[in-house]
Amino acid sequence: MLRDYSRRTGGRLPGEPVSAEPEVALTVVGADRLPSPQDRALVVAAQALLLKDEQFKALKNPVLSRCEVNAGLEDTVSGYLYLRYDVPREVPQEFWAHWGGKDRVAWKSGQIMVKRMQSGRG
Repeated sequence: MLRDYSRRTGGRLPGEPVSAEPEVALTVVGADRLPSPQDRALVVAAQALLLKDEQFKALKNPVLSRCEVNAGLEDTVSGYLYLRYDVPREVPQEFWAHWGGKDRVAWKSGQIMVKRMQSGRG
């Protein structure tokens, strides 16, 4: 289980991953609805990809400060999910995630594509 110490200790412990379940509320912008299970799954999957990214690993104590779904877009369109990480004494890091055909983190653009898991029995 991934744990998040950001609110209690001002950042994660050295070598410890960021939580898969953000303490920051996942909000939906542009619609009067709650986040769907698919929205929450996208957050978890996007964070998991970031945890594997060498440039993200190099950040000192990134803290998720904003987590928003853009309800005006389909979940397969770039910009659907916005993640902002505050990094002490550095420029905040911003990412835009969506479901796609493969897993990919494009560090320069901040785009995260998450391969959608196929439902069914396989």
